[in-house]
Amino acid sequence: MRPMLDRIDHTVRHMCAGGGDPAAVPDFSYNPLDLWADFRATPGGVLAVGGSAEVDEYPIVEPRGTFPPAGTPRCRVALIGHSAGGWISRAYLSDRNYGGKVYGGSELVHSLVTLGSPLADSAGAAFRGVAWTNREPQLPNVRMLAIGATGTPGDSSGTLTRNAYSFCVDGNDGSVLDGDGVTPTFSATALPQAETLVLDGVTHFPWGDVFGGDLFAPELAEEYRNGKPWYGSPAALDRWAPWLLEGNS
Repeated sequence: MRPMLDRIDHTVRHMCAGGGDPAAVPDFSYNPLDLWADFRATPGGVLAVGGSAEVDEYPIVEPRGTFPPAGTPRCRVALIGHSAGGWISRAYLSDRNYGGKVYGGSELVHSLVTLGSPLADSAGAAFRGVAWTNREPQLPNVRMLAIGATGTPGDSSGTLTRNAYSFCVDGNDGSVLDGDGVTPTFSATALPQAETLVLDGVTHFPWGDVFGGDLFAPELAEEYRNGKPWYGSPAALDRWAPWLLEGNS
């Protein structure tokens, strides 16, 4: 998690220092060997989530990689987080210590959009981070839009969807839920301080465009190839992108 948060921090700070220009973001150094080293160095073992399931008990471990320092911020930017990237972005906005570092990203971000992100508490170590972000106070200086979707019922979209939905409801029957094929609608919009938007007939990810998509999610890949858009498709973008423009015009 810390390497991902450091990458977000690197990008946001350089964009803010560059007046919002993406070209102002220099490359960072984080290669597959760094990733493997960080993976193996997880305290308590790779299955122990930092040596503890509780975020506030994570030991301090500095991740590998080199991230050039940025200059003085000259603006604030919008942050868009897809899937787990949505709740990870919320951790970035926080003024609390996360694994040995306070990011305080709310000073650099004016708007956050989450796309199909699991935002509701659930059981299991993977959701302890979500629960940690749900203890955040409301951020009056950051606009938020939580986007979910309908049109992929858990009882008709294959094993991946049923299991993913069940994962978001404490292991209960995911077949009775609707969502985007990975995140049920209720969880993707469970952010009280945010505005919400539900898109009908939108899938979680462009499964048919990636290697292994047919093996990992055959039903979802077929639906995507048959014309079902994902959150980043033009038809879906036309629904949520205006929210960013309206709030910052």
